[in-house]
Amino acid sequence: MEKELEKLAHFDTLTGAYNRGYGIDLFKEQLKFAKRKKYSLLLAYIDIDKFKYINDTFGHEEGDKVLKEVVKLFKLTIREIDIIFRIGGDEFLIIFPDSSMDDASMIKKRLKKNLIRLNQKLSKSYKIDFSIGYSFYNPANPQPLEKLIHLADQAMYEDKGNGKNS
Repeated sequence: MEKELEKLAHFDTLTGAYNRGYGIDLFKEQLKFAKRKKYSLLLAYIDIDKFKYINDTFGHEEGDKVLKEVVKLFKLTIREIDIIFRIGGDEFLIIFPDSSMDDASMIKKRLKKNLIRLNQKLSKSYKIDFSIGYSFYNPANPQPLEKLIHLADQAMYEDKGNGKNS
């Protein structure tokens, strides 16, 4: 019973990713650790493109399936130490400990490569896509958690603006 309650308190029941509250707590701990050990940390803010269209056109059950598939894709693509949490609706944050902006393009390439495979496997009349923005915790120039999330969110909107619609 305790394990079930703990699971409900920490995980998003739909996707299996950490929920917002617990994810923020984990992020705070990662920032403390990064500050103490003087290592960098990369944050990715990911938003599923045209998610409202999928929900409105194909139904919320189909939208739920998309969310689950996207989290599976994240888990398949990232390292075991990386932390995924659902920040809300169709938005996710992924924390990459001991990573920097130098790693961002490689991570994005791997995610997009696996996304192409996922879309081929699912063979739906729509394509799942997402926009990604990054921010970076630098121990030499530390920024607070809220600022890191804001910067990654802004960068995600810039990525979305590069020829994509929400």
